[in-house]
Amino acid sequence: MNKTHLIAALLAAGLIGMASAKGGVPREIYQPRGAQVVKADHQGDGEYEVEFRLRGNDVRPLAKQAINHAKRQGFSLVESDIERDDADLKFKRHNQEMDVSIEHKGNGRIEYKVDLDRDN
Repeated sequence: MNKTHLIAALLAAGLIGMASAKGGVPREIYQPRGAQVVKADHQGDGEYEVEFRLRGNDVRPLAKQAINHAKRQGFSLVESDIERDDADLKFKRHNQEMDVSIEHKGNGRIEYKVDLDRDN
């Protein structure tokens, strides 16, 4: 990796870190320990999209943690499809919805995405 690529990677990592440190991820969204925030986007109309990457080969424990966290936040689980390498979860709290997608991407990598709509 040359110096230009290294500097660009460090700047990108810093910006992602600043976004999450400034409260870019709402408390309703489970943040796995050791996960890298890839995207934290607030559309301004009560919608949030957050993407994490973490190490692992089985998504089921992460799905269980996400379910437990959402329930502690007052959400009800309305849909659940959990396999070893893929999980899709849908939650509802009053007029708010949260969709969780967890996918094993191979080579020990898991992608965890959450869409939260607070003003549905």
